[in-house]
Amino acid sequence: ERVYLIRRGAVRLSRVYESGEEITVALLRENSLFGVLSLLTGHRSDRFYHSIAFTRVGMITAPANSVLKAIEQDASVGLLLLQGLSSRILQTETMIETLTHRDMSSRLVSFLMVLCRDFGVASEKGITIDLRLS
Repeated sequence: ERVYLIRRGAVRLSRVYESGEEITVALLRENSLFGVLSLLTGHRSDRFYHSIAFTRVGMITAPANSVLKAIEQDASVGLLLLQGLSSRILQTETMIETLTHRDMSSRLVSFLMVLCRDFGVASEKGITIDLRLS
């Protein structure tokens, strides 16, 4: 029912399945969107997600119907939404590629490289990923 835009910080989106298992479905950073599924499908989703802040987070939130009205009034809003969704699709594809057809050490290296690209902070000593992950 709401759309969220992360202005600063990092957020983990996860789903809890009937078995009780919690699976991370996305790691989001600045200028990432979430909560847009019902906006696009036109009906309330039966998928429920948990969002957990990894860092101090600043975000903007708006009712989905307000976002739809803004898109109708200004095409650039729709373009921004598409850019955000495209970024999420690319992240998902990268994670699928990382998790398939490789041994465990290769998957770990690929995942760390994604984290460096998306969340890393460069310094003289290297790149720091300041997220608490298990």
